[in-house]
This record gives sequence, C-alpha cells and structure tokens, in this order.
Amino acid sequence: MSEEVNTEDVLRILVATDNHLGYAEKNAVRGDDSFITFEEILQMAVQEDVDFILLGGDLFHDAVPSQNTLHNCMKLLRRYTFGDKPINIEMLSDQAVNFHNAVSDTVNYEDPNLNVSIPVFSIHGNHDDPSGFGQLSSLDLLSVNGLINYFGRWTDLTKVTINPILLRKGETQLALYGLSHIHDARLVRLFEDFKVNFVCPASEEGEWFHLMVLHQNHADRGPKTNIPEHALPEFLNLVIWGHEHDCHIIPNLNGIRDFYVSQPGSSVATSLAEGEALKKYVGLLEIYKTRFQMKPLPLQTVRPFVFDSVDLATMTEELKLDEGDVQNKVIAMAKERVESMIIKAKAQITGHPNQPQLPLIRLRIIFSNEEQMFNAIRFGQSYNEQVANPADMIHFKKVIKRAKGEYSDFDNEALRGALDNIQVDMGSEMKIENFIERYFQEIPAKRQLKVLTPKILSEMCNRIVEKGDITAAEGIIKHCKDSALEHLLETLPADDEVEASLVDFNSKLTLDDVLKSLENVGSKVKANTSSFSLTSTLSRSKQSTRVSELNTALDNQHDSEEEPRPKKASKPQAKAAANFFLDDSDESDAEPAPQPAKGTKATRGRKTTKTETNTKPIAGRGRGRGRGRGAAVAAPTRSTRQALDVSVNTTRSTLLESLARAHAQRGTKSAQVIDISDSE
Repeated sequence: MSEEVNTEDVLRILVATDNHLGYAEKNAVRGDDSFITFEEILQMAVQEDVDFILLGGDLFHDAVPSQNTLHNCMKLLRRYTFGDKPINIEMLSDQAVNFHNAVSDTVNYEDPNLNVSIPVFSIHGNHDDPSGFGQLSSLDLLSVNGLINYFGRWTDLTKVTINPILLRKGETQLALYGLSHIHDARLVRLFEDFKVNFVCPASEEGEWFHLMVLHQNHADRGPKTNIPEHALPEFLNLVIWGHEHDCHIIPNLNGIRDFYVSQPGSSVATSLAEGEALKKYVGLLEIYKTRFQMKPLPLQTVRPFVFDSVDLATMTEELKLDEGDVQNKVIAMAKERVESMIIKAKAQITGHPNQPQLPLIRLRIIFSNEEQMFNAIRFGQSYNEQVANPADMIHFKKVIKRAKGEYSDFDNEALRGALDNIQVDMGSEMKIENFIERYFQEIPAKRQLKVLTPKILSEMCNRIVEKGDITAAEGIIKHCKDSALEHLLETLPADDEVEASLVDFNSKLTLDDVLKSLENVGSKVKANTSSFSLTSTLSRSKQSTRVSELNTALDNQHDSEEEPRPKKASKPQAKAAANFFLDDSDESDAEPAPQPAKGTKATRGRKTTKTETNTKPIAGRGRGRGRGRGAAVAAPTRSTRQALDVSVNTTRSTLLESLARAHAQRGTKSAQVIDISDSE
C-alpha cells in the first residue's frame, strides 16, 4: 500500500485454507503436524495484528473429528483469538442471515459474554461438511461455543443464494461472500441453470471491495468435475480458492472476468503427491477501498517433503535393464535417489523449534516390466530412523495403454478399464465418483444397477470414503429401496415386467431426491422415535384385549365341545396400528382358525388326539419366535407377530394358567401343558 494511505482505513486479513486438523493423528511420527502448523498460523495472526482470520474450508480432516482433535482446536483458538485487544471492524449486514448456529445470532466479538480479540470467519469444506444425524458440521460445534463465525452454509440445494457479510473499517467497506462446499457436478448445474444468486450491497452505499471464498475443485479433472473461474460473477475483485492443496498464493488475473484468484493451498501434506511438495504459505491480505495486496507468509513449521519421479524406460541403457539382475539394479538406483532426496530435504529445515525434523520422501518409479519391481516395504525399513514415512516411501506406477473396445464384458475387466481410463497417479487425488462412473460405462447393460444409479452410488461412496460418514449408506439405500417399492406398488407390473418397471424407476430417480431425503433424516428419525413409543402403547393395549378374549373363550369351553373363534380386532383399531412400523397391516389379514375335530383337546403348544399320542410331533417354531405349533387361534400375519412379540413375555404365564383352569373346569383329564416358547 502507498505510504499516504491511512492505516486505520486498511483491512488486514490473514488468509488460510485446508488446515486438516487431526490428519494422521494416531501416527506416532506425524500425528501432531497439523496442530503444530495451525498454531503457527494463529501466532502469525497475533504478530501481524490482523483484523480477522479467514479460513477457506477443511479446518478438520474428518467430518466427525475425534475428541482429541476438537480439544486441541478449541484450546488453540481460545489461546490466540481471545483477549482484550479492541476490534476495529464494524458489522453492517443482518447477522442472523450470515451466521449459522451463532450464539444469539450475532458475530462472536459482539457477544457480551465473550472476549474476542481476533475474529475467525470460516466456511466448511468437503471434509468437514454437515453429515449424520441433525446434519451438523464440526464447525457448528465451534460456532455455538463462540470460537468461530461459521458462514456461507447453504440450506437449499435447488437454489443457492449468497448473502455477503458486510464489514467496514474506516473508509474501507468489504462485502465478503462465502460458499461452502457443494458437490462439483451439482454446483455446475446450478450455475448453468442460473440458480446461484449473489446479493450485492447497494451502490449508493459507497464503494465496496467484493471478496469471495469458496471450496471447490479448481483444476480441470474432466467434465463437470470442477468449477470454472468464468462461472463466477465479474463484479468480484478477489477470489480465495480452497480445496486444492498445491500453493499458489500470489493472485492471478482472470482475463475474462477481470478478477484475481488466490489459491493458498493446504498447511499440512495429506497425500504424497507432487503438488503437496511445493513450499507452503498463508497470505496477509490488505484491502484499502477497492485496492488490495497479498503478502505471502512462509510457514516455518511444515515437515520437509521432497518428491521425485523416475521413468525406467528412459534409463534402460544407463542401468542396462535389458540384461542381468534387473531388480537389484533398480534397487541400487532407488537407494541412490532416496539418499540424495534426504540430503535435499535438509535444506528445508527452517530452524523453527517446533518444526518436525524427519522428512517425507516419495520416489515414484514408472516401470513397464514387473521384473523391475521390488518389495517397497522391506526397502523402506532401512530408513526407519531417517524418514517419516518409510512404509510408503516408494511408489510404483505402471501405465497400461489399451486400445478402445479391448475390454471384455466381465466386471473385473470393467474395473481394470475404469482404472486405466482414469490414468491417475495413485499418489495424487483420484475422485471416487469418476471411477464409479467409468466402471458403469464399461459393464454390459444386463449388469447395470436396477434400483441405485451410478451418480447416487458415487455420492454414497464419496460420503463414506472422503467424509467418513458411516451412516450415509444406510440412509441412501433405504430411501432408494422405499422409493422402488412405492413405484412397484403403484404400477403393479406383471412378473415378467418387473425388470422393465425397475428400469423405468431408475431413469426417474435423481440425486436431488436422495440428497433432500438425507437432509430430512433428522426430522424423520425424531418422528419415527415418537411413532415407536406410541406404537408400543397401542400394540400392548391391543394384545391385552386379545389375551382377555382368549381367556374368556377357554373358560367357557365346558359349555360347548367346539372351540369358539377368537374375535377380530375392530377395523379402526387395526388401521391405527397400520400407521406405525411395529404393526403395518390390519387384523383382517389373519386367516380364521380351523375348527378342531371332536375329541381334540386344545393345548397351548399343539393339538393332540388319541391317535396322535405315539406319533412324532409336528415340527414348528416356538412361541418366543412368534408362532405356536398348530395353535387353536388364528395364525397371525408377520406384522401381527411383530406386535405380539412386544407383550409375549408378560402374557405367557397368564395363558398357561388360563389353559390349565379351562381343562379343570371341563372335568376332563388335562393334557400336559408345555412351555415351548424358547424351543426350536
């Protein structure tokens, strides 16, 4: 900035993205790396006397961070962002709209119960986005405790409206737009359909600096797998791009839209890819009216990381790989390269007392013949005391070129084809959705999915693999199964038309419907919990009535040789039970009990006649599993048995006593009453 600019009018912002707190926290060597560097970032904010900290997503590595990770994060935020330092920025926008799960719907430094010295503003990324019961993000926990200001969260995936945070410091006015992570393909469709709206401050309010932070794929990895820069509006001045880990902190001008883009990258290496080996920085952003400058601040506590790649095809003559013991020649070459890389890593030692000393080493060996491979784990054991990652120090990559149409119809060939088509180094980021989409392009039509779709399966795998959301599969599969069943019940296809009906259902099933179902899972679970309680009460009441009727029938058996049929439950009562998942069919579905033959004595476990005395008993399940052996009462349906199981333990003794009393009143020799509820 020019010397004539008044410093009281300059906004100073520390910019960082992709901190990935908790990455490899259980690793004895690398477990503290993310916390050490995050603490350095907070210390920089204090030293540079910034007005606030701006985080671009993926503060946590896991969607559900461990207690250790949450504890360390909260401890560091309270240590460095709380204090008596006055806040020099003024909030102008509607805070209830801007912040999610904020205490009293205000920015944290205006809360009278908190003493904040450096506010932290953050969006969520793909690693810490809302998931599970209640659709809460780990940032919601920090927000409700007043540690950060969580903004940019979307609430409707059919239409996204971005309301900026409006801030003022002296003569500088800032409109801060936040867009938390949305699946790239979905966001691309929203932009194409003009369903992403930016709410801009009025021009009569003066000049505004328009700053946007988002967390999406930046690099082009295929159709609809990234957000192109030209999709963003041209009124922006600067875009902070999170998610990509390679650091390009110096802003680059987009000639089409005439705004600048800065990509800070990650503060900790979460993969051994080449992009992670670039030197890591955070940025000090200074804004005065509509002018700005980005000052790179190198991180001093990052673990040294050296990446190298060698193609054996270019070294055939040098190493004489076409003769002799090829494997030992490659091992000798690898040792020489690794030792050179370890020496090179020492140049990255900054002297900071908290910087880890053991370096990360990754040597990628591109080979064409399996004879050139060796045991990478055994090779790394000799470097246990010299590197931080001896087990995965060596990475072999074999590129297989196949002609189009060479793949067979078998699933394993489709898998190989999908992997080969992607042609992505395993050390770099490979999108699981790309792999699944390519796989289902390879397999024949008869093996295609009938209920799920490849996009839905991709979303499910992405939530499980990338976000650690272990409940995603259950919710998605349940929604698709229920929807398919509802479709079949509506269409009622013939047996030979079921497949065609499911194909029609599959073509109409959309990812939007599934995501909406996942968003509503919290309210559905609450409703089901309430329904379960009410169902249990109704079921117990209904079964108590049936047991009473059965006792009365047994007590009156001395007046008649024939056993009366049990009375059916009334239709209103049956319909009430049908609304809950313990009893989903009415009593009218049960078949009436057959009339017992004359001279037959009814017992609880089975029917016995004189001619049957020496015969083998009829095999059947015990009552404890929902069915008696030839009981004289109506055979219950499956749903009725589920309801009966609720009260079977409380009514067992009553039934046995009633049966014995009925036989005693008839004055006949009572058959032995046997409790078979736990027998097979």
